[in-house]
Amino acid sequence: MASLFPVAAYGQSGQWVKYAGNPVLIPTPDSWDGDYVTSPRVMYVDNTFKMWYQGGFSGVSRIGYATSTDGINWVKHGTPVLTVGPSGAWDSSSVVLGSVIWNGTIFQMWYAGTNGVTYPGGAIGFATSTDGINWTKYPGNPVLIPTELGFDQKYIANPYVIRLTLTYNMWYTGRNVIAPKANAINRILYATSEDGIHWTKWPRPVLTPALTSDAWDANSVYAPSVIWNGQLFGLWYSAINQSLLVPRIGFATSPEGATWVRSPSNPILIPGPPGTWDSAGVEQPSVIQIGKSFMMYYDGYSNTQGQRIGLALSPEGFAIAEFPAPAFDLFLGLVMCAAICLAYYRRPRKAL
Repeated sequence: MASLFPVAAYGQSGQWVKYAGNPVLIPTPDSWDGDYVTSPRVMYVDNTFKMWYQGGFSGVSRIGYATSTDGINWVKHGTPVLTVGPSGAWDSSSVVLGSVIWNGTIFQMWYAGTNGVTYPGGAIGFATSTDGINWTKYPGNPVLIPTELGFDQKYIANPYVIRLTLTYNMWYTGRNVIAPKANAINRILYATSEDGIHWTKWPRPVLTPALTSDAWDANSVYAPSVIWNGQLFGLWYSAINQSLLVPRIGFATSPEGATWVRSPSNPILIPGPPGTWDSAGVEQPSVIQIGKSFMMYYDGYSNTQGQRIGLALSPEGFAIAEFPAPAFDLFLGLVMCAAICLAYYRRPRKAL
């Protein structure tokens, strides 16, 4: 696949190749997502790419929806699909996207919400939909709240859920100190559930900042995205170093979801060169797998503009040594890669 990309495409680290036409989703001026678009969550269902994302305008955050036939050219729904709750509700101040899954019958969403009084640092809610557009919030929300004196007592965000045969598995961001204190670091926490509503938290963080002070992920790790390949869990995550600047994306694997081994290739995605749209940071990965091919949606930003959503792809011959891909659907993966490359040539060029 790499040979089909124009020379303008570049892979800054590891083997990921950023799509040369990035960003693939940008704010709509003077709309509800007019300031930024971030936190993409993508799936491929019924021959359609579906993306839920967080958008913001004038300090108000909502969750939106877009669809695509090729994973590059997106059509926004137009209006938010999930908004803040009424005055006094647990999520009356903000709603922030976590993850969406399709269980074969309905879409299920987990999201973070805040209320300046009861949940100033956030809690996690649950919602369902038959079409991905019209959502019904669970009346018993929130379904996951901070634990007093726990690792998430001051901040909860970024819930990412996958379902195996009998268990829902959630990885999320937690913090036990209010920022911007020096020891206010984010960690990735873990919880399991039989129904997606009643959760049991793992007693300790499952991924913490690196112990080496000069490491790229020495200050905080956050915003997990997880895939199960039938043998291992693969985790893509965001992280920052001790400077608290320039987030990057890393990768780790685990046999059971709680004990993670970082990739020696980390970070596997870094900001673009000066002057590009993602030159100041890349974060919030959402990875989908089609056969042996991977597509990573992420948000990036520069020093002159807010978050936009970009795409990075696995080139021809891509292999994650510690995370073997399943053998099925290889043909479908190759077809999708070819379609994306063809779409690039047909897409109008735009300024960064």
